[in-house]
Amino acid sequence: MIEEIFRKNYVRDFSSIGKSNIICSNAMLASSHPIASSVGLDVLKSGGNAVDAAIAMNTVLCIAEPHMTGVGGDCFVMISVDGSKNIKALNGSGKSSSNAKASTLRKRNVSVITPEMPDAITIPGAVAAWFLLHKEYGFMPWKELFIPAIKYAQQGIMVHERVALDWSKNKQKLSLDSDTSKLFLKNGKSFEFIDNFKNENLSETFQTIAQEGYDGFYHGWVANDMLKKLKSIGGNHTLNDFGNTTAEWVKPISSDYRGFRLHECPPNGQGLVALIILSILEKFDLKKMSKADYAHLFCEATKIGYFLRDEYLADPELNKLSVDNFLNSNLLDQYASTIDMKKVKIYSLSDFPDHPDTIYLTVRDENGITISFINSLFDAFGSGITAPKSGVLFHCRGRAFNTIEGHPNELNPNKRPVHTIIPAMISKNNKLIGSFGVMGGQYQAAGHAYVLSQIIDFGLNPQLALNYPRIFPNNNVLDIEDDFDLNLINELKLKGHQINYPVPPIGGGQMILIDEERDVLIGASDWRKDGLAIGY
Repeated sequence: MIEEIFRKNYVRDFSSIGKSNIICSNAMLASSHPIASSVGLDVLKSGGNAVDAAIAMNTVLCIAEPHMTGVGGDCFVMISVDGSKNIKALNGSGKSSSNAKASTLRKRNVSVITPEMPDAITIPGAVAAWFLLHKEYGFMPWKELFIPAIKYAQQGIMVHERVALDWSKNKQKLSLDSDTSKLFLKNGKSFEFIDNFKNENLSETFQTIAQEGYDGFYHGWVANDMLKKLKSIGGNHTLNDFGNTTAEWVKPISSDYRGFRLHECPPNGQGLVALIILSILEKFDLKKMSKADYAHLFCEATKIGYFLRDEYLADPELNKLSVDNFLNSNLLDQYASTIDMKKVKIYSLSDFPDHPDTIYLTVRDENGITISFINSLFDAFGSGITAPKSGVLFHCRGRAFNTIEGHPNELNPNKRPVHTIIPAMISKNNKLIGSFGVMGGQYQAAGHAYVLSQIIDFGLNPQLALNYPRIFPNNNVLDIEDDFDLNLINELKLKGHQINYPVPPIGGGQMILIDEERDVLIGASDWRKDGLAIGY
């Protein structure tokens, strides 16, 4: 089945710079940081399962990639507990405070929620998700999963290359809050490659969560420390907001693409957008297109998907949209018919905030439990606001709300914002064949569609598909990575694309494909991060 996907590109071209796929038979994992991957491997070899490994890896990433993830963020998970296509999804996104109102912002003539505003800080949902996930499917004792993170928070992790690059871009942001600057700046400067970063107060928080579970974060001294900090910057959050935070199991959404099935978390995540993009691409014969026509079509399909996201996606509890309606063939036929292969279509500018930062990891253990796991602070270093005693850096996911009266995604009390972080899985013929995620903020839905298209339509193996140069139509400007052919770019310009070239690496990604016929697991980790796929 896997060979059917890869065809001639099962093995990479060794005349070009690149990375090889990782293959093994027992267990596989991949993350955006080698130390996190090493910790996950240790957990699996010590008898833990995929859930245990994923949680342990993610807690370590809170120190290894503190600008990308943390206990102060949100988390989404997809899991197959028996290695089948019977997939469950976990929504670990926190809600706005019980006092949050867009009308209050409108009265102050505030139309855009910025990262440092207390309104941008929704209650972190990640710990609630970790706790529920482990309670139902973990194997090792909960407190043991935090041992590596506690050690690294106390002793530090040396800053890796991509982390150093991202850190250097955020010195100004990190200097705005005194508690943040004390922790995340070194003598007023950003941490650099090979510097040792530690967060000793976060180690105390981890110890409390390890001992007390959910209550250790959402009640007691940690919650009080977070609330005090939020109040100090004008927040209207309450202790009840923290204590009422829950993660919940939700039914995944899915659709077919050329005989394969892509599974995503439902709204309030943007996984629906990836399904829309692929459903539009499926209406065209991509193999007969030039590379320029394919890139153009992909961009036009992506713009349709993101337009629908901005118009309709929101917390499903407060906006009863029909997912099936958006995947209706007749509706998508109408949208696909609007695509002009000779020129771009200009859409009204999106007010959705651009942001490139998150972590994604995936694990498959010896018993077939497979997990697709994503955790994020939204922006680099989230809100830039830190609770001093606990060392918790708050995310700013509330930026994804808007202030438009009556809009489905309007900021209101106890509401989840539209989310960009989306783990995914792939099945074929009723069998699970893959788990993957593509990082990069709002790029993620486009990234899912793009990477899968490279595999299914053009036969690239996982590592080649993740390596492949990326494009993203970002508010009618086409972001193109450095490796794109200049002739192709010129053809896109002739179609009317406004090019932003070159751009820094777009996102990142990890993938595990499952070849049951050969009893092989194939892992890949994107070159754009410091990551590592590894197995045994």
